[in-house]
Amino acid sequence: MILNRYEESSISKSMLPPAWRSEQVIDDLEEFLQQNWDQRSIFYEDEKCDTRQQFLGFTSHGGIRTKKYIGTISFAGQQLNIFPKVFRENAEDSDYDALSLEHLMKNLIRWIEYCNKISYPFIHISTELNDASDLRELFITLYLSYVKSAIERGFYCRYVEETEDLHVIKGKFDYKDYVLRKIPNGMGDRFRCTYSNFEFDNQVNRIIKNVCRQLLNASTTRNQMIARSIIMRMTEVSDVQCKPSDCDGIHLSKMHNNYRVILGMSKMFLLNKTSQFSVDTNESFCFMFPTHLLFEGFIGGFLQETIENSGGMVSLQKSDMQLIEDVLYDGRSLGDAFKMRHDIFVEIRDKVFILDTKYKTISRFQGDDESVIRTVREEPSQTDIYQVCEYARRRGLSEVFLLYPMYRFEDPEPDFPVGISGCINIHFIRLPFVFEDDEMSVMNNLRAVLHRIMGVD
Repeated sequence: MILNRYEESSISKSMLPPAWRSEQVIDDLEEFLQQNWDQRSIFYEDEKCDTRQQFLGFTSHGGIRTKKYIGTISFAGQQLNIFPKVFRENAEDSDYDALSLEHLMKNLIRWIEYCNKISYPFIHISTELNDASDLRELFITLYLSYVKSAIERGFYCRYVEETEDLHVIKGKFDYKDYVLRKIPNGMGDRFRCTYSNFEFDNQVNRIIKNVCRQLLNASTTRNQMIARSIIMRMTEVSDVQCKPSDCDGIHLSKMHNNYRVILGMSKMFLLNKTSQFSVDTNESFCFMFPTHLLFEGFIGGFLQETIENSGGMVSLQKSDMQLIEDVLYDGRSLGDAFKMRHDIFVEIRDKVFILDTKYKTISRFQGDDESVIRTVREEPSQTDIYQVCEYARRRGLSEVFLLYPMYRFEDPEPDFPVGISGCINIHFIRLPFVFEDDEMSVMNNLRAVLHRIMGVD
């Protein structure tokens, strides 16, 4: 059974796949998600301090609530696809039949591409993703790309210390053993030596080879060819069955830092492959992304591309100022506190812009005056408004911008409201975020709004 739902929506127990309705399976599913939650930093850092998984919420009545993560969860032969809430055509849209995993993949790939154009600090993946047909295939493509690139620069080899009796001295010679044991026993031609051996058949390469073998039967023809070529180049590496725990405790030097991502992804594939919870282990996987990071990274990357010809510069998560410059206590200065972090910080033509992305759906700014003022009063978060006002005050700016995503198929509004707070103007702006078949139309609409904000042609 395949179930499609939007993020931040509830699924009653009766609507869950039959295999997910038992209390034991739900417990197993939550533990499975927890294991994947602990590995999410392979692909992104969402800055969440929660140690408990946040992909799904489980209700007291046996139901499920999707949260602010999109992607696919396949477990016990059942699949749940979670789509961005902005894939709706409006706030009341609850039609799941028209949702397409292919459409989600297309958008996810575009968003990640733009995140990487600006080296978004929380998204760690970048490669040619267009051949991926689903989320699992996307991550297989990423994994094989990382491995292929790593071994082309040089296989992972490590020095292993060995001690044995040799006929010639090699490495460190044990003189005490020679005098006390070898000579008295007529073994003057044997020398106990400790030396370092360059080992190719090591745990890292065994893990990679094992994962590539697993992926041979679960991937596209192109990826199968890449996996097979990697295995062929590892003929001297032992074939062993690996477990997720085998990836723990491996210490990599700075020279092999590129293998850290590979080890993390290997653990994820081994975890999903060998899950003890699933009826069919080949159908157990969990690939989820936080949409608020994708929205911020996409807008930042697109904006950088848009203004680069004008000499503009975009920074994400800029944090060079403190909200509190100093703390005084008992006549002493204790230092600053509360570092400010701007979602998008733009410098262009001697001007500075602070843009704060808010992945929240708010009503369209169009219609009679009463509708517009009601939207401004009720839908943006008061905390968000306080935040950007303080940013403007500390930076000495008179204009700040709150950016929200639009629903699919929407055209940009002809005008946007501006809230006046003393000498600070707060611009409320909704931006196109969902790509359709006509990608260029979405890009042109987004570019036009951003040009308006920056005052560039």
